[in-house]
Amino acid sequence: MRRPAAATEPGARGGDLGHVAGRIGDAGLAPPAHDITQGTRRCGAHDGSWSTFEEFAMSTPLALALLLSAATAAAAPAYTLTVLPDGMSPSGINNAGQVVGTRNDHAYLWSSAGGIDLGTLGGASSSGAALNRFGEVTGGALTASGEEHAFIYSKGVMSDLGLVGGGDMTRGMAINDLGQVAGIFHAPSAGWGAFVRQDGRLRDIGKLGGQSIWATGINNAGRVVGSSLGQGEFHPPQTAFIYENDVMSALNYSPSGSSTANAVNQAGQVTGTDWHGPESAYLYTNGMTQVLGSMYGLAAWGTALNNRGEVVGNLGGALQVPFFAFIYANGAMSDLNTLIDPALGWTVHSAAGINDLGQIAAYGCHDSGGCGGLLLQLTSPVPEPQAAAMLLAGLGLLAAARRRRRA
Repeated sequence: MRRPAAATEPGARGGDLGHVAGRIGDAGLAPPAHDITQGTRRCGAHDGSWSTFEEFAMSTPLALALLLSAATAAAAPAYTLTVLPDGMSPSGINNAGQVVGTRNDHAYLWSSAGGIDLGTLGGASSSGAALNRFGEVTGGALTASGEEHAFIYSKGVMSDLGLVGGGDMTRGMAINDLGQVAGIFHAPSAGWGAFVRQDGRLRDIGKLGGQSIWATGINNAGRVVGSSLGQGEFHPPQTAFIYENDVMSALNYSPSGSSTANAVNQAGQVTGTDWHGPESAYLYTNGMTQVLGSMYGLAAWGTALNNRGEVVGNLGGALQVPFFAFIYANGAMSDLNTLIDPALGWTVHSAAGINDLGQIAAYGCHDSGGCGGLLLQLTSPVPEPQAAAMLLAGLGLLAAARRRRRA
């Protein structure tokens, strides 16, 4: 297994956008983890955690041996693997199989027909964070003056969404099918905040009593999810929140009282991380929370989910450094590396998105040393609702025919 290449600070896209992530870190706010290339960035270990993939590999040879033997013993891989264009780091995928991300310091949109460099807003760099079913993209891009502004890319044009009043930075983090954008902003007087763009303007959605807040997901009903950082100088608590109908409320389920929300689907289900003891991924549904657990004694955090309630995320060490990607489906968590053909030589380190067909946008490294974006596709595609109904009807007719023969 190979380690991911060293990367910039969390949230940075390379180039001139790195200073923005640095300011977020200085404020004590961990930026949303859309840059999934940060696999071996050195972090301070705490509470016995591993801060790099190498530390984990050296200290847990049995775990790695079990992992490798499980992968090798797989009778039939569940996923095929497509290598995305060189240098691409994915951040999301839609039901058309389009993948958004960043490539060569520019926002980038890939599909089976080819890739598109989305450009910038006049500055040196940009980053793609999310897309909707129509292939519209949001993210952040530098302007000619060096400010980072949120953008929407639609029909071949990147449009500047501007700033929140009094602010000096914005970044789109999520976009729904109505073109509404949720994101983060910075203002010298107010610090880090969250915004929603609707009716052509960016609106500050307020805070949850803490010092900083960020939004990471929005669905077609306008439900926004994200995380709020509480008061305190050392490890202040984080609280997952839901914002809808102009009201923000805490996702009060966490045993530890500290949690983050990373994504929301059209049914309103939410996934993220519970910081109780060992960090665990969770799935929140209609007021009830299911803790999904972890694997190999590692921390786990949910990064994305589809409308079937299937969750993908990362298993890793201190400060959310990813080692392996997982999927939670049909009531069980699985290491994605046990579901691909080991002969391909790839290790999937992190997952950024999953669509309703089960396609997964991910990042991994090859045994030869190269790392990059990956598209995982089920070998047996998920049937569309109509196809599934026809299949069930066919099975019913077959059963009836058998009963008639027996009679």
